[in-house]
Amino acid sequence: MALQWMILTYMVAAEAALALLLTLPSPKLLKNRLVSLISLILQPALFIVPFAGFQLLDIYWKNEHRLMCTSEICTAAERDRYEKS
Repeated sequence: MALQWMILTYMVAAEAALALLLTLPSPKLLKNRLVSLISLILQPALFIVPFAGFQLLDIYWKNEHRLMCTSEICTAAERDRYEKS
């Protein structure tokens, strides 16, 4: 799961850098070419939004299905359920 978060972090950082690059003042011709180049680069990266949604659902699922003991001592069934998740 750490690899997934690392990929997501790198992609967000790259998109933030591109957004900063696009907002800097520059000549119109250079800006138009830069925008077209960046749009070509970002089109394959459109999987990031569903990937981030998957990560959030994964966190929610793990939070909802974490080990919850009904008494002071966990039973074997509760431990098994926790280990499988």
